[in-house]
Amino acid sequence: MINAVYKESFGSYKGNPFIEALPGILEPEQVVKKLKGSIKLNHSDCQASSSIRAHLISQMMGLFFQPINRHIDLEKKLSIMIREGYVGRNPKDGSLNTHLQNGYERLMSGKNDMVRFPTVTSTARSLAFIGCSGSGKTTTLNKILSTYPQVIYHSELNFTQIVYLRVDCPHDGSLKSLCLHFFLEQLTKL
Repeated sequence: MINAVYKESFGSYKGNPFIEALPGILEPEQVVKKLKGSIKLNHSDCQASSSIRAHLISQMMGLFFQPINRHIDLEKKLSIMIREGYVGRNPKDGSLNTHLQNGYERLMSGKNDMVRFPTVTSTARSLAFIGCSGSGKTTTLNKILSTYPQVIYHSELNFTQIVYLRVDCPHDGSLKSLCLHFFLEQLTKL
């Protein structure tokens, strides 16, 4: 958890402490620099036996990451998704309280289609990230998410912001397990 440090933003992001506490928006060159893995090579390793070199190469594979255009595009999409999700949840203009109150009233009434505040519109975005097993989806996502703090504490608001939660699909594929994984992940971050 880090303490919030605010940087002035722009457009619909301006004045929203949840967005202004996030790291700056990265340019493509910055994305490459932040995501790129570094390998430290000892020249003495080149003189090792072929069996040892095979092990050394295997160890380096976990450190090597060369960002390509798809990674840069994904970082941009996630950056937009995270920030846009906070646009309608600004604690300073009351939209967060409206959003929370609406959810609370829907929960208490048992009517999921009831909307007490007609002006509440969702700013949440979603993204499908599909690929073959072992193609680097998890590695890429973890690398991109590592550029964000996972939890930010806003002392002036006395509010803890969870920037992102990464929840793996449950082994049994059930909705119940997914919900349990979701809430357990939240508890471990707080």
